[in-house]
Amino acid sequence: MAIVTASGVGIGAVASCTVGLDDDGSPAGIVQPEAQPDESDPGRSLPVVVDDAEGGLALGTTQQFFARAPFVVTAPVGDGAALVRAASLAVATSVPMLPIDPADGSAVLEEIERLGAGSVLAVGEMPDLGTVSVIQAPAGRADLEEMIGRGLDERDVPGTADSLDAIAAIDGEDATLLSLAGEPLPEPGPAAGADALPEFGRAELDPPVLALIAGPASEDGQAWAEHIAAAATARAAGATVVPLAVPDPRATAGSVSAIRDNEDATVVALGSAFGTVPELRERVRAAVSVPELPGGGQLVYPGRRMIALYGHPGVPAMGLLGEQPVDEAIARAVELAEQYQPFSAEPVIPAFELIVTVASVSAGADGNYSNIAEVEMVRPWIEAAAEAGVYVVLDLQPGRTDFLTQARMFEDLLREPHVGLALDPEWRLKPGEMHLRQIGQVDAAEVNEVTDWLADLTARHDLPQKVLILHQFQQRMITDRESLDTSREEVAVLIHADGHGVPGEKMSTWEALKTGLPDGVWLGWKNFIDEDFPTFTPERTMLVDPAPWFVSYQ
Repeated sequence: MAIVTASGVGIGAVASCTVGLDDDGSPAGIVQPEAQPDESDPGRSLPVVVDDAEGGLALGTTQQFFARAPFVVTAPVGDGAALVRAASLAVATSVPMLPIDPADGSAVLEEIERLGAGSVLAVGEMPDLGTVSVIQAPAGRADLEEMIGRGLDERDVPGTADSLDAIAAIDGEDATLLSLAGEPLPEPGPAAGADALPEFGRAELDPPVLALIAGPASEDGQAWAEHIAAAATARAAGATVVPLAVPDPRATAGSVSAIRDNEDATVVALGSAFGTVPELRERVRAAVSVPELPGGGQLVYPGRRMIALYGHPGVPAMGLLGEQPVDEAIARAVELAEQYQPFSAEPVIPAFELIVTVASVSAGADGNYSNIAEVEMVRPWIEAAAEAGVYVVLDLQPGRTDFLTQARMFEDLLREPHVGLALDPEWRLKPGEMHLRQIGQVDAAEVNEVTDWLADLTARHDLPQKVLILHQFQQRMITDRESLDTSREEVAVLIHADGHGVPGEKMSTWEALKTGLPDGVWLGWKNFIDEDFPTFTPERTMLVDPAPWFVSYQ
């Protein structure tokens, strides 16, 4: 895999290839990123991270991929229909796209001058650009085909949030005209100057380029305009665009597959949200070499939701998991996951939450009020789950010992890529306390010790990200909760709401638990078959706000 070094947004260290001719006969140039060696790791290369700090992502991407252009496609910020239409025209004509403020085009004008473009193809409202000729894009497909001299397929984009996927899917050979569904086509504004496009050509990058882009966290119109334009510009230059839900190449089966299947491609990340060059280098390396999770990818969330049977093998009273042998439990978990899929945009995978240390009313030989399962008793469940694509969470009810001590007992199982960990503070006792007399609790500091240990284990054995579930139904169960450490990217921390009863009681617990939630914490939900009145259906469960990422059945 060729991964190239960041060089800001300049073009001095990169090669240029001819794409077409400007009016004056001068060549238009696509910038070909050049792989640079990683001095700290001979034989490997560094990635590009396109800088979006100064002029924004659209400008940074244009400067990364284009040295010259015969013209530029523009659309006004805030006009989704115009932006989507302009993106498809930029790809069809192999030129950059830039969003523009209808009241002030000075920033765009400066970039047009750098590119040596004497005109713009405008979709929607435009400011005065002085001597630059404005060519207004007609609304109709036939008129556009005549203007660009190419046939155009048509495709509706359901919404702005779907635009990056739609742009990425445009075939460079078969041009596609995109429209935003339900939105009126932008009306052509007054033309100023030329009425014919300068000559243009088709872009080709060699070696090929994978351009990674993640949708903006903000719903702000400016942010979406920047991302739509950046995706279009990269695609216009001939790059393969890979949209992601989060700025990380490990996010999904699709992103991991794209990197693994394109070993000769140069990887360019569009935007500083992808992290520093060393961080991205490590994530690309992981995408190539680390095992994938059930459902694909190497990050637990947001690439999947999990629907789990909860309990202890062979003990029906503790939950659904123990009501049947392992093969039947897998089939039951698969069936439950399938019931949730119609209500989730993300893949839904089956899971087990398997209690491996069980709270006890008697002290036991060690005085800890916790019965510890033998690893070899649990292992057949782990192995069967791996074969069936089922994720497994090992649940700890530690009594009077601490969570880390018990977690270490199951290190061999936690080395498996499809095995995570759950901590249940209800059963974490202080000295002198007993189960069923007191509800236990844990301090965030103890949880953070487990997080660090689990993260180190994951990194040391080159494993995909692990989930760490924290059960809770009262605020007091996790003290100093705002101090939970979510900075270790090897671990996805999830608060699991365990309240039961009538819907009003469950929702009251949910609202309380999500209040003051630390940044970076995901949310999960439990359905009690015998103690909820009624038990939520899959559809009702997914209507909880926000929709839970992990749902267990007890």
